[in-house]
Amino acid sequence: MRLRFTLILSILPATLFPQPGNPISVRADADAPDLMQRTIREATCAEASAATLSAKLNGTSLSGILASTSAAQAIFYVSPDGEDIWSGLLARANPQRTDGPFASIERARDAARAKGGQSTIAMGNGDYYLAQPIVFDSRDAGLIITARCNETPVLHGGPLVRSWAPQADGRWTAPLRLPPDEAVGDLFVNGILQPRARFPNAPLDGDPRKGWLFAAKCEQDTDIWQGNTHFCFRAGDLPTLGDPAGLVVHIVGGFQPGSQWGSDTLPVVSVDAATRTVHTKGTSYFFTAEGSRYFLTGAAALLDAPGEWWYDAVAGQLNYISTDRLSSSSAVVAGVLPTFFKLEGSDGMVVSGLQFRDGAPQGSGKFYTDTRGFGAIRLERADRVRLLGNVMENVGVGIHVSESEDVLIAGNVIGDVAGNGIYIGTTYGSFGKSNGARILSNHIHDIGKVYFETAGIWFQATDSIRIAHNLVENTAQFGIAGGSLWGAQDAVHDAVIEHNEIRNANQQTADGGAIKLMGEQADLMNSSIRYNLVTGTGQLMNRVDGTFWPSGYENINEWPTPISWAIYTDGKASGVRIEGNTLSDNVSAIGINGGWSNLVTGNVITHGSGAAFRVDDGTGRGWRPPWARHNRIESNIVSIDSSNGLAAYVYAPDHGPGYVQFARNRYIGNLNDKSFRIHPRIMRSGEFGSLRDLQKAGADTGSVVAPPE
Repeated sequence: MRLRFTLILSILPATLFPQPGNPISVRADADAPDLMQRTIREATCAEASAATLSAKLNGTSLSGILASTSAAQAIFYVSPDGEDIWSGLLARANPQRTDGPFASIERARDAARAKGGQSTIAMGNGDYYLAQPIVFDSRDAGLIITARCNETPVLHGGPLVRSWAPQADGRWTAPLRLPPDEAVGDLFVNGILQPRARFPNAPLDGDPRKGWLFAAKCEQDTDIWQGNTHFCFRAGDLPTLGDPAGLVVHIVGGFQPGSQWGSDTLPVVSVDAATRTVHTKGTSYFFTAEGSRYFLTGAAALLDAPGEWWYDAVAGQLNYISTDRLSSSSAVVAGVLPTFFKLEGSDGMVVSGLQFRDGAPQGSGKFYTDTRGFGAIRLERADRVRLLGNVMENVGVGIHVSESEDVLIAGNVIGDVAGNGIYIGTTYGSFGKSNGARILSNHIHDIGKVYFETAGIWFQATDSIRIAHNLVENTAQFGIAGGSLWGAQDAVHDAVIEHNEIRNANQQTADGGAIKLMGEQADLMNSSIRYNLVTGTGQLMNRVDGTFWPSGYENINEWPTPISWAIYTDGKASGVRIEGNTLSDNVSAIGINGGWSNLVTGNVITHGSGAAFRVDDGTGRGWRPPWARHNRIESNIVSIDSSNGLAAYVYAPDHGPGYVQFARNRYIGNLNDKSFRIHPRIMRSGEFGSLRDLQKAGADTGSVVAPPE
């Protein structure tokens, strides 16, 4: 199915509107994420030969990239049945059980360091329960960690919890004593995430509109910007909570009070019943307001529903209400570690064919800004690393790359993640770059399960990044998001986002989309978004009274209101080419916000519930650099299904009528005398008009409507 759509999006626009110098590129079956993962695992497993590697990857986008990997000088084996006192040179224990594989990755790493040269750590089948992150440094340059062929090593981010005992009240308890600086982030029973004790309880049907409370107006507040450290609740909403120690509020908010751009987990400081105020720790860039939806976790009093758990750190005890009776065969894992592997300066390492599961959910919140440094696999100043064919599920962040160049991330499965799936970027303060990254043929799904302001792939501070052939689906906000957030320090140039499929992005926020480029660097990005398939981009926004706007809703006449795009540029993003994409069943299709010199061409847009094109100068008001040229929207095919659907909405009171020009677009369907809304008013008909009105105003050349108006 993905190949068929890719053929359409690659060939149809170029056939109808040929562009000189733009070759047609068709994604091969071999680069589909599911096939690529299997191919990589077979090509890079421990016993595979160089000839197997070359043959398996032939015809894929990885051909030639990995073929140059040199043979290892030594192979050290690791198995759950091993012993760290053995040599690690045997894959299986000998009959006398006097020698065999190591039991731990750390022991194999140390043996490889002692050996010197390039070595391989070959991981055997089974479960590995990590007590702490495994750190690699410059001594491990060139080290390969891979699965043995046809075996599945699974690394868990915490201990296996044993000695469960049923209690008279229906709870189960088990002893678990952790160091003072550790806590249980999540609990997994037979691989399934269990909900932390919360109020209101999580909805059984998973409906994102259920299971929330809604903040009240704080009558004593005179400054809405105080919403970063407290919010108010309605009478009768909260149960008696007692000591707030350990209590955390999961709340929706954003950079401006009342916005619903993201969410965070804020520790509760106190609860004032008299003023109905919850005081929290907070930041200067995350604000709540009346109507912010929230729920509470972390208190013993909230433990009341099947599947819920609570960790008593003082007693060193896990408390769990089981949905089924726990047995001796039940595998219960306490997710303690947000990071499994940490690579610091370990250039040229390869990690392939491993599974990373059951970690702690830290990773992409605003409150603790350093949580952006987490990741099941975390790279810091480690160049030329290859992360291939791994699985990362039920973790905080899948892969975090900071200040590391020429990194290849290919054929991985990353899903059910608290924050970002993959992050490529920098460390605030040092601002080193992560140039030359390639993110290819990964399957990334169910992203932002805790922190909504996240993406399947998020990048900044990188030049020449290529993101291609990925399948990204079911994200809280963005499928792929990148660009500069801070200015020149994290600038992005020469980015290519192509041949990706993105399904069901922006399922939890009021402002987001499938693919976004930011441009606070305020220069020409020289970047492309091309030949992607985007479907099902939505929005989720509640009103102050706790009701929600309908799915797919867009109304340009009201504010606040949900906003959602399939593809858009924001924050002065300029010099971006949006070409040959197929966009179907989204809200708005393509947006340009604040930037200049962007080109939108050869795209196919169908079945949208909002405007096909939305152009706004809001994030770039007062900014017109000397190199600025008008934005161009030309040679696209647009189907308007609704009689009140907008072909284009332009709001540019600051940049003026020359901010965008339309040309040679083909519109199909229900166009009328209100299909274009342009401000400032350049059409004689006023703010609304037909295509003919737009052309008479000089803002469109050569576009047609079929059938005629």
